[in-house]
Amino acid sequence: MQKPAKTVWLFGIYLLIEGLFLMLAPSSLLSSIGIPDPESVWRIVIGFVVAVLGYYYIRNAKENLVPFFGFTVQVRIIQFVFFIWLYVFERGTLALVVFSFIEFVAGMWTWNSLKRSRA
Repeated sequence: MQKPAKTVWLFGIYLLIEGLFLMLAPSSLLSSIGIPDPESVWRIVIGFVVAVLGYYYIRNAKENLVPFFGFTVQVRIIQFVFFIWLYVFERGTLALVVFSFIEFVAGMWTWNSLKRSRA
């Protein structure tokens, strides 16, 4: 597996774990980012969606679908900006911004790996 694929594969594992936590132990994950547990089925649905995204990342990395890698970088940057926007307008917590910063850094790692693999 080439380095760009490896970065996406690892991020897929991260998403899969995050999704499983949201499905199986939502209170622990949500409280760590300052969001109250809504005690509804939607937290499980979102956990499932995140886990599915993780699966997509893993499968695309295994297939070495390079265009997908670039798309993930774009979305991870947009997500970080969106969570900052939520925080600025008092709809999200600073912990949520910090949490999304991890995804932003992972996106920059993928972008850097893509840039180096093209050189």
